[in-house]
Amino acid sequence: MTQTDINSKQACIHYAGLTDPGLIRNKNEDNLGLFPEQGLFFVADGVGGMPAGEIASMLVVEVLPPLLKQRLGESDAYKELSQSEIIHRLKQAVTDLSNRIASDSKRHPDYSGMASTLVLVMLTENHLFFAHLGDSRAYLFKHETLQQLTNDHTLVRHLLQVKAITQEEAMSHPGRNQLVQYIGMSMAPSPDVICVPRVKGDKILLCSDGLTDMLSKQEISQFLMKNSSPKTICKALVKAANLAGGRDNITVIIVE
Repeated sequence: MTQTDINSKQACIHYAGLTDPGLIRNKNEDNLGLFPEQGLFFVADGVGGMPAGEIASMLVVEVLPPLLKQRLGESDAYKELSQSEIIHRLKQAVTDLSNRIASDSKRHPDYSGMASTLVLVMLTENHLFFAHLGDSRAYLFKHETLQQLTNDHTLVRHLLQVKAITQEEAMSHPGRNQLVQYIGMSMAPSPDVICVPRVKGDKILLCSDGLTDMLSKQEISQFLMKNSSPKTICKALVKAANLAGGRDNITVIIVE
């Protein structure tokens, strides 16, 4: 469990992160990154069924922050860049990360095919930038409403978009958790990056699918509505996901 309250040049930030193996899995392939000095927070979920999923998510934590510094510079330099330039450089950094993981998996036979999801938020003085590959999600809790900001990069999501299946069919489709984009994919990734205004009092939730497969959007909202610290919210969400079955590793980050 990690919690810190920091006073930056931008504003006071309260945040916490928690990862838990759940009740079924014998190891935790999730990892999280808390780098407030870069305004950077992220969740990485090692892809189940792939070799060395936990290694892939651990490499994300090690490799991503320096890659972003290389592409974007120190956090004080962000204000010199336009929104479109930050988005472009974020896409480059996430692509670089995916290519690095793919390259490492080819060089090490034991790690062949290793992969991870990624969802991140980067805070600047006036904006929040979100980037992701895979099915780990970002939400914004604003005016007592929970808004999902990311769309899962799964086969079912794609089939829904092209209207090849219905919402009802999607619930039981065998490709429900099959990723079409992720960190470490052999083809060039196309990360989604969006920008939203940064507003005092808003809460950011980043999480792996171990949370969202166990709890509905409405159930998650109930915890965020409470005037609790990020640490308390993280603990409560993980506990609730485990009480609902805990079928996968669970990772949660709250930034307020």
